[in-house]
Amino acid sequence: MTFDPTRIPDALRKTYGAGRCAVLVGAGASKGAGLPLWGELLTKMIDSAVAHRLINHAKETEYRALATRTDKFLMVASGLKDDLGSYFDPFIEETFIAPKPAPTALHAALVALDKLQFVLTTNYDTLLERAFRKRDDDVSVCSFTDVGEVQRRLSRREFFILKAHGDATKLGNKIILTDVDYRNLLFGRRAYQSLLSAMFTMFTFVFVGASMTDPEISLLLSYIADSFSPNSGPTHYALMATEDVTQVEKDRWFRDFKIQLITVSKQDNYAELTEFLRELGASAAAAPVAAH
Repeated sequence: MTFDPTRIPDALRKTYGAGRCAVLVGAGASKGAGLPLWGELLTKMIDSAVAHRLINHAKETEYRALATRTDKFLMVASGLKDDLGSYFDPFIEETFIAPKPAPTALHAALVALDKLQFVLTTNYDTLLERAFRKRDDDVSVCSFTDVGEVQRRLSRREFFILKAHGDATKLGNKIILTDVDYRNLLFGRRAYQSLLSAMFTMFTFVFVGASMTDPEISLLLSYIADSFSPNSGPTHYALMATEDVTQVEKDRWFRDFKIQLITVSKQDNYAELTEFLRELGASAAAAPVAAH
């Protein structure tokens, strides 16, 4: 299936071409590289807890039942993170780093978007930075502890990658996974919360690989909802699977967060998603340069 480039909103083309665009990359962008989505991650955590004999059979059974329900993901994650204890950090490293996943065509399409101001990701893996280092060996990779550096990069309009919820190569209890983690991060670090709000107010975001069932996306949006006034600020765009989106959901995302949903097919491992990014970059490259 080929993506129809006329479906890219003109406003998004212009904003990207003017260098006022950023991308938010969710877990779905790493799926093609073999990394787990939320439900799969929880299953792996349960398996690890069982292997280390940290939970009994009854608790395992309850966890597995709850892990099939998206509304219980954060509850299960909180319980399992506590159960794993000192095994949690090694688990994250074994899951996201040890397999050495290779960047995909989707990552290559993101790298080709050379007018992006920055990339924000909720992912722990290193796929993005390894992909972007093919374009720039010195690409700056920041985490939620680097507020000053992010502010400096923004003020100087220098490209960077912000790993909003932690980095699997820099552990030590700095992985944001549970509801408590999110609250401690965004309410305990007011400067970081203000920075995220400013970013969503100043720049148009394109959500790539984000699902409406991913709790980290919902929490992130909820905690910075003050940035999403329906009467001010930029419109953001989210690429979502056609099969998973209803008109009611489209309406709510726009009314609540000023996010316009653009649907793409799941066929051929979300090939339309990669095509969308390529077309967005191509449209800006082909746009005529205005006379001065």
